[in-house]
Amino acid sequence: MSGHFRLAQISDTHVRADDGGKAASQLKRALAQAKEYGADVILLTGDLVNDEREDEYAVLAEAIADPPAPLYLMTGNHDERGLIRRTFPQHAYLPREGAMHFTIENFPVRIVTLDDLVPGETHGLLRRSGLEWLESALSAERGKPTIVALHHPPFLTHDLLFDKIGLRDAEEFATVIARHRQVLRVICGHHHRVAFGQAAHAPVIVAPSTSWTYGLAINEGQQIAPVTGDQPGWMLHAWTASGGLASHFMGL
Repeated sequence: MSGHFRLAQISDTHVRADDGGKAASQLKRALAQAKEYGADVILLTGDLVNDEREDEYAVLAEAIADPPAPLYLMTGNHDERGLIRRTFPQHAYLPREGAMHFTIENFPVRIVTLDDLVPGETHGLLRRSGLEWLESALSAERGKPTIVALHHPPFLTHDLLFDKIGLRDAEEFATVIARHRQVLRVICGHHHRVAFGQAAHAPVIVAPSTSWTYGLAINEGQQIAPVTGDQPGWMLHAWTASGGLASHFMGL
């Protein structure tokens, strides 16, 4: 097994069927860059489409039809599990019912992914069942470097909007993470901007969106979720056995 590993995290693609292909084009640019940087795995961390529509998932399917590395799909609050399952039956790692938690094995770094989607809502929730699944998944392989991925950030960002629609059981999540020192990093999306936090001992990195970037509303009276001209992008997480894990913002 190789002594290095590169994970391309692409988040909040918000693919649409009525935007002239803009969001899909941005996704394709990110995939091309992931190829250029030699990604071993590509992980889309939720909000795959914009309005949970079948035609949007069809556009997404076309955009990712020929990925440069094994590609995995996660849910976000703009997604619909049933449509994902119907559109991507070849993605056999996805559970056929219930929450779509899964692990990515057979690489130097193990990836444990969580589905925190609450249908019809914008906040995230793992519930007791998700936390128990996480505990079991992490306990199964304590000796291997691990990244945990979910859509909603599991920490307070102090953003006036996004903390209201964040992960409701973040404290319980951190309690599980604290028992597993092999977790090197937690990665997520949702905010459409890069942010950094902590869950127990593990640094948390929020990826940007490939489609558009939100500004930060941290003081009363500031505009909530303003769309900015900041550069959209994705995250490249690079690991070596001798140097550990580093994470890079990659602009589009």
